[in-house]
Amino acid sequence: MNPVIRQPDIEAWVWANIRHLPGTTSFCFAQTRRWPGWVVAAHVQVDSRAPRKQAARDAAEEARIVIEGLTGVSWPEGVVSHVIVTEGPQWEPDPDDGHPRYFARYELRAHPRRGVIRAPAMGADDRRPAARDPLPAGRASGKDTVS
Repeated sequence: MNPVIRQPDIEAWVWANIRHLPGTTSFCFAQTRRWPGWVVAAHVQVDSRAPRKQAARDAAEEARIVIEGLTGVSWPEGVVSHVIVTEGPQWEPDPDDGHPRYFARYELRAHPRRGVIRAPAMGADDRRPAARDPLPAGRASGKDTVS
């Protein structure tokens, strides 16, 4: 049975670390659990927009440096155990208005902090019933008894 955990909010942790960058936004586009069951993988996209291409690139590069630096960092919900850039940062003008934009995608894996992983508690309704004699009364040996 897999342990029951409260999954760390990796995207919120990423945002807490890059929100100071002007024109930068992030969102999680996929999240999965990895073996051994308490590791969570979040796929996060970061967009960096600015009035000029160079400024957008600089913000995207700063975001990359910050995000890759999260490996091994603990926060109240968990610990980042793995960061990899899966795309970018790369130039792609904003699809809505054509303004300068760089985007990058990352896979971040995290696990809860020590002590928060626990097996589900078993209530009275979850316990197995006591073993019962599979043979009807009077047939304890499995043979018919003679009185």
